[in-house]
Amino acid sequence: MASATITSTKALVLHGAKDLRLETRDAPAPTGNEVQVAIRATGLCGSDLHYYTHGRNGDFVVRSPMALGHESSGVVTATGPDVKTLKTGDRVALEVGLPCRTCLFCASDRYNLCSNMRFRSSAKVFPHLDGTLMEYTNHPEDMCHALPDSVSFTGGALAEPLAVCLHAIRRSHPPTSDEAAIAKSLGEESAALIFGAGAIGLLLAAALATSQHFSSIVVADIDGARLKVAESLGLGLRTTLIERSATPPPPKDAPQAEQTAYALATAQETAKKLQEAHAVSGGFARVYDCTGVPACVQAGIYASAPGGVVVQIGMGSPVQTLPVGAAALREVDLIGVFRYDRHAYPTAIKVLETDVFKRVEEKVVTHRVKLAEEGQGDRAFGLAGKGVDENGVPVVKVVIEG
Repeated sequence: MASATITSTKALVLHGAKDLRLETRDAPAPTGNEVQVAIRATGLCGSDLHYYTHGRNGDFVVRSPMALGHESSGVVTATGPDVKTLKTGDRVALEVGLPCRTCLFCASDRYNLCSNMRFRSSAKVFPHLDGTLMEYTNHPEDMCHALPDSVSFTGGALAEPLAVCLHAIRRSHPPTSDEAAIAKSLGEESAALIFGAGAIGLLLAAALATSQHFSSIVVADIDGARLKVAESLGLGLRTTLIERSATPPPPKDAPQAEQTAYALATAQETAKKLQEAHAVSGGFARVYDCTGVPACVQAGIYASAPGGVVVQIGMGSPVQTLPVGAAALREVDLIGVFRYDRHAYPTAIKVLETDVFKRVEEKVVTHRVKLAEEGQGDRAFGLAGKGVDENGVPVVKVVIEG
């Protein structure tokens, strides 16, 4: 039965752009199939940072105070009367998308496409559904995944971004071992290219390196410090620093056609450099963009092999100019990724149990701050928006600890 001893919780609540307040809220007892969870770790992601910086994430505007955070793990502290499996003291990772459970997409396990999805810390729906940056929260039992003792709470917080990566890999249909062997016998490369060495890019690279059959995996970024983190994972990853084009861009008031021509020519130049640097003359079998930056998506299409796949993971510019002809003429598939389906979370937790990902966790989680300390919320979001901290240490993933 639910415990009545916990009646309040501290929460980091966003009231507007850069208006983050540490507040005390009521902590109601869990009802029905809910469990009460003491949150131990919450990772900050790009959408959290957009809300904090701009008071909005794309078209989704914060219209009332909302707690952020959705990459979380913790300990069950109380259970509702209808809870069947979890018990007080169980360690869990929270899957915070709440689907309708009745539509076609929910029935086919693609609940991430449910039009009635309510996602914690997203301003898409109103009233908003608070995120998990709080000491205690109630959550449905079936959306709380048991966390093995071998996985830390910080590792449990990485289950959410890792689930995104695993969903992206599954949708990209990587080469099988037989296909990779055939390519090798013909002297062809079966290589993967990842744009972006942030948390998603690094977790994706690690997942590809440990489970797929690529001949090589290349991580490209404009930030040399983050590329050094990729190299430190010890997974044989190749890296490339993307440098500014030697050709100066047209003035900002130049005609759109001129600006587009420059952007596409620069993207072709970047693609050629990547292919030459890694001896992938035929192009990359799979390209994963974790940035959402138009220049990377454009270059990814040009860098792809005929019959390859470009996977769009990063949520950047909502409207982009892309060389669709270059994709269509070579049958390059453009695949979108939105969060993850119902199979991804359990798989992510199994992956986090491996020794490899324990080492990855140590490298990816670069900064930790305390939830209940005044001013630390702003510090955490400030760090998340920087390439390096005040001591010159690269910032990859910031985790707020309870």
